[in-house]
Amino acid sequence: MDSRTDTRSAWAVYAALLFGTFITIEAAAFQAPALPSVTRHFGIPVNMAALVLILYSLALTVFAPIMGRLGDQHGRKKVITIGMLVFAVSEFAAAWAPNFAFFLGARFVQGLGAACILPGVFAYAAHLFPDNRRGMALGILAFTMTFGAASGGLLGGLLIDRLGWPSVYWISGALTLIGLIPVRLLVPEIAPARQQGAFDYTGAMLLFAVIAALLSLPTWATNFGKESPITWAIVIVGISALAMLWRHSKRTPNPVIDLGILARGAFATPSAIYWLHMIFSSGIVYSLAFFINNRPGGTAAQFGFVTLFLYGSGLVSSPIAGKLVDRIEPRVLVIVAMLASLGGTLLFLNIDVATPLWMVIVVACIMGLSIGCNTPAIMKLALGAVPAKNMGAGSGLFSMFRDLGSPTGSSLSLAVFGASLAYATQAAISRQTEALGLDAASLDALARAAGSRAREVPAELASRLDAAGLSAETVMQQASSEALNAALSNVGYMLLGLIALALLLSLRLKRTRALAVAGEAQAPAG
Repeated sequence: MDSRTDTRSAWAVYAALLFGTFITIEAAAFQAPALPSVTRHFGIPVNMAALVLILYSLALTVFAPIMGRLGDQHGRKKVITIGMLVFAVSEFAAAWAPNFAFFLGARFVQGLGAACILPGVFAYAAHLFPDNRRGMALGILAFTMTFGAASGGLLGGLLIDRLGWPSVYWISGALTLIGLIPVRLLVPEIAPARQQGAFDYTGAMLLFAVIAALLSLPTWATNFGKESPITWAIVIVGISALAMLWRHSKRTPNPVIDLGILARGAFATPSAIYWLHMIFSSGIVYSLAFFINNRPGGTAAQFGFVTLFLYGSGLVSSPIAGKLVDRIEPRVLVIVAMLASLGGTLLFLNIDVATPLWMVIVVACIMGLSIGCNTPAIMKLALGAVPAKNMGAGSGLFSMFRDLGSPTGSSLSLAVFGASLAYATQAAISRQTEALGLDAASLDALARAAGSRAREVPAELASRLDAAGLSAETVMQQASSEALNAALSNVGYMLLGLIALALLLSLRLKRTRALAVAGEAQAPAG
């Protein structure tokens, strides 16, 4: 921020931008409660529901660095404005969608609109506030994002129960158009960079292939199997595109992925930590969504309350962390957040179908506090390592890490949860009915019934179980409970490994204040 922009006007501009950020994050949070309703409405199998998240995240993740660079070249306000218009129209299109393919297309365009908005907001935060006040601004940004996620889960559930799933898209689109007004009136344009290189379309296509392969791999591996030629084809395409992107970025003057920024350890390490933490956070949310909705007595409203406390805890910790990060080492806050996440994961591993809801909420609060504590510290570390002239590209890259983490976490957790659930359900039913010698078709019928709400079993199979003194409902209930416990536990062990890796990386973070003092000491000699 230059000397002509006073503090009051900076916060007015920032408030206008935060509203657009809030709507974008809230709309993304609507997906968790909306996913079961959308799945039933379009009649798609549950294992393909991840495509609803993947298509949005693919566009958001791939186009965030692209739009960040375009903002540097053509004006950040212009890109944000276009993004809000695109986002609003695509929300209306999703609400009106006549079929699942059209709905997926609308979701992809929603991600494209969000990719125009978020990098620009990050860049404005760096432009409007000096380094000694940027931590507070980033803390409020984290607060806004967390509040959008918290309110989106609960509000989305209530709207869907009362007005149907399209209502969340109609309302998001309308709010986005309203939010466009203060952006147009209050936000000044940042002068584009004087030197504008040619846009890297080749790099953009290669990045699209890499991210598409990474995000979709768990879904296709679950559907087709690890040995399937389709699965291996996706792996080969992803690795080949990554190698080509790396070589291409080295040779291109203005690459879509700036390897110069990525080569900075001060940027890459906190970005990697944030990516892992977003995988962790998303894995917690989506595994709990299916666990709570399917356990005995579980409801969508219960899941809504859990997410409210999870994100609400982040609402408390993020502004506090934002204020602290201007006074103490950001590295310290990151390490504390990782330790809290590690402890919360150990408690998460003890959750089962008999765990009271209040205990699940306690675990969710610990997770939320750690996420809120980590976000402003990581953002300050990463963005502080980016030169001012490349802030749009750097913030776009940082957005890419964040936006890649959430869908990767949901895709991984749903793949592990779904596969574990299917295997454990089959195993539990086989063990209970071992004396009957049921064939594979009968076991499959029981497993499918156990995974549905209706739990309808063929009459002949039910009679055979009754004759053996077994109740079909009891068999399915026990199998479902055992399978849910096993599925959540397996997701927990996966998340434990990820957060342990993030903790190790956090110990490698540089002490920023020590670096600043060293720089000041060397300045006179220069």
